[in-house]
Amino acid sequence: MGLITWVIIAVVVLVILGVGVQTFLSGLWTGAQKVGSNPVVQNVTGEAKEFVKESVNNSSAAIIGN
Repeated sequence: MGLITWVIIAVVVLVILGVGVQTFLSGLWTGAQKVGSNPVVQNVTGEAKEFVKESVNNSSAAIIGN
């Protein structure tokens, strides 16, 4: 692992110790909810789901066709 990775790990551990595990996880959950409610994220998620669905269907059709 690189130096930057170790620095990030150290900072996260110090933050968890400083604010407490419950507060840290609560903050993460709140942030994830805010990101999830963003319309841009919802659009990208919908497009990704559609892309995966089409890819799987195309792959299945190609396997069955051969």
